[in-house]
Amino acid sequence: MRKGSWGWGLAGKQRQAQKQKMALGLVPLLALPVLVTGGALYQGLATVRDRRRYPPPGKTIFVEGRGLHLVEMGSGTPTVLLETGLGGMSSAWGWIQPELAKATRVVAYDRPGLGWSDPVPPEMTAQDRARQLHAALDQAGIRGPYLLVGHSMGGMLVRIFHDLYPDQVAGVLLIDASHPDQHRHSAAIRRHMTSGFRLLRHVQLLTRIGYVRLSNFFASQAEGLPRRQQDEARAFLCSSRHLKHTNDEGRRWDLLCDEVRATGDLGDKPLTVIAASKGTLPGARQMQEDLARLSSRSRLLFLRGADHVTLVTHREHALTVAGEVRHLVAEWRQFHSEPGAQR
Repeated sequence: MRKGSWGWGLAGKQRQAQKQKMALGLVPLLALPVLVTGGALYQGLATVRDRRRYPPPGKTIFVEGRGLHLVEMGSGTPTVLLETGLGGMSSAWGWIQPELAKATRVVAYDRPGLGWSDPVPPEMTAQDRARQLHAALDQAGIRGPYLLVGHSMGGMLVRIFHDLYPDQVAGVLLIDASHPDQHRHSAAIRRHMTSGFRLLRHVQLLTRIGYVRLSNFFASQAEGLPRRQQDEARAFLCSSRHLKHTNDEGRRWDLLCDEVRATGDLGDKPLTVIAASKGTLPGARQMQEDLARLSSRSRLLFLRGADHVTLVTHREHALTVAGEVRHLVAEWRQFHSEPGAQR
């Protein structure tokens, strides 16, 4: 009996252990809705906190009812207009803009849906957005000539701006700028871009439930900026709204490239191309060399030790970039101060 009783007792314990195991297996499933709800609540409260903590540093100009956030510093001619890369915002120029403001007027801004700017309908083309920017600048009393500075995707956007308003452009500086055919000519670049766009599509849910914020998923993109601008950029790099519109920019990439291919070259306008020398993909150097051929008066510089992001975010590289912009400003002023020079 004892042996039989022991056998029945063991079987009962086994059944109990099996039930406990099943119950423990259900815990993650039952906890998931709680975690998702809690994460979404945390994301919402943190977003409200960020809005209070980081008010717009510039002014918002309304064009057709939609606000475009502009940050203006300094005074003088020409006006330097700064254009960020994919998903970038005005805070990315934390080192470069104040440095340039010592020499001339300089304007950074947030594209629609990014940073502190209002969104626009997704069907708006890059040309439409360039016209919106031009209208906002005009309304704010910030008129040309403009010296256009574009980083990454921003390099393509300034080419569209130039094509629309060539008589108002004093010169162009491209910072490791995107080339409209880079994904066609380099398999490595194509794979890198495809992977990045896929990440942007899938990261939306993780942003809404707070994971991107908790994990500092994109924090490295702002590393090296001055403390205030770094904190602003990191706040927006975990914002559902900002990352949604970053994804929207990625989805329109092919359309943007088509628009850029339809633009003309820069003629004999001064052009400086600054490229990264660290962490570059096969084919990248050739793309930068090709961009330098957009003008008959161009200069190409590969910045030692700088990668695609740190060209703008790290002080030592950013100040080198600013020095090249100031050189173009000085060159324009020298030409326009000479007797009989065109004005």
